[in-house]
Amino acid sequence: MYLSTKPLLAAFLLSSSGFAHPDHPAHDQVLAGSAKLPAAVRDKVAKLRDSFLHWKEDHGKDYESVDVELKKMLVWIENHEYIHAHNNQKPTKSYTLGHNHFSDLTNDQYQQLNSLGKYSRGREVLQKRMDERAAMKKLQQVEDGEHPAKAEFRYLRQKSVEYFDDLFSDDEVTDDAAAEDDAATDDTAETDDAAATDDNDTDGLPDEIDWVSAGAVTPVKNQGRCGSCWAFSTTGAMEGAHFVAQGELVSLSEQNLMDCDTVDHACEGGLMEDAFKFEESGNGLCSEDDYPYLATDDSECNNDCEKVEHTRVKDYIDINPGDKHGLIASLVMQPTSIAMDASGLAFQFYSSGVIDDDNCGADGQIDHGVLAVGYGYDDDAGHKYFKVKNSWGDSWGDEGYFRIKRDSKNQYGTCAVLAYMTAPILD
Repeated sequence: MYLSTKPLLAAFLLSSSGFAHPDHPAHDQVLAGSAKLPAAVRDKVAKLRDSFLHWKEDHGKDYESVDVELKKMLVWIENHEYIHAHNNQKPTKSYTLGHNHFSDLTNDQYQQLNSLGKYSRGREVLQKRMDERAAMKKLQQVEDGEHPAKAEFRYLRQKSVEYFDDLFSDDEVTDDAAAEDDAATDDTAETDDAAATDDNDTDGLPDEIDWVSAGAVTPVKNQGRCGSCWAFSTTGAMEGAHFVAQGELVSLSEQNLMDCDTVDHACEGGLMEDAFKFEESGNGLCSEDDYPYLATDDSECNNDCEKVEHTRVKDYIDINPGDKHGLIASLVMQPTSIAMDASGLAFQFYSSGVIDDDNCGADGQIDHGVLAVGYGYDDDAGHKYFKVKNSWGDSWGDEGYFRIKRDSKNQYGTCAVLAYMTAPILD
């Protein structure tokens, strides 16, 4: 069992006054400062001090005092023991944890830094906005008829229902296809029978998709100390759609969105759908090079930069909550914006493998925007998965990515990755 942070910090605070010994270098001062801690804690500090120093150097950490450093190390020790306990479970888990730049943060501090959990705007606000958008779209008159991409999406969704339900019918977890079909839009339901009648060959749907390998995904970015995940998810989806349509990968500007989109709230959060809606009235986005990321909501909108051609949003595809086959169909077409529950301690330290924790996102709460970039099947883990790009830099997770189990008993999937899904159609 790993030690609780509270007793560690409480013991430290009771013993921390005047602990710095002038004859010791900084790292020895930390060891000296632990002298009044319980013996078991002192032993851990001494044993793990070198590992902590290597981690500190690797991640460029610099603390303002020895006092702060010892506090941070006690948190790091607790997280280290949590990581070790997870990775040494029997039977072995389908995913591993590891240290990263969040290792000196408690889970509450991690949530606060990234606007997650109780520090996020929450699913209630998001659901209200989604309902408003759905009502608005029903009132809109489409003069030119339906965009072909929406018809293609419905066709691929039906193939996904037929193909994957048949392909993985013997899996240990049974897909709740009936529930997903009930969650489909009225338009989708009307065309399902027609799609099945018109095409009896379901073998045309790929077993796996990886838009990273296909060249449609820019290198992993880092949102930093700013709640701008929505902007990174938005640009990622637009970058992918632009690549699919034009055969060219261009990194688009998150700061352009954050400064100019008056509906969303820059570092205070936003929604990918609102960002697509904003872009419908714009002329596209500038490139990352022309409009670099500042991780701030204090800068003004710059309309002088040159917009990347063919990045104006013409429309977007909203995938109904819980519709796994809808996400698969969208991923056959292009990378897709999704949201998730990223508040958990395990996700804080995810390192590799396929996340299979049904406790994550069980209540449907979502607090983080990311980009789904593929799907497949992992033989070692024995799980079907979605592959997802994060925006916390390439030192987090599996070089900035994670994979998450597609099958789940949860209504909105593992970590609620099926709660909110949308993809842009570019002009």
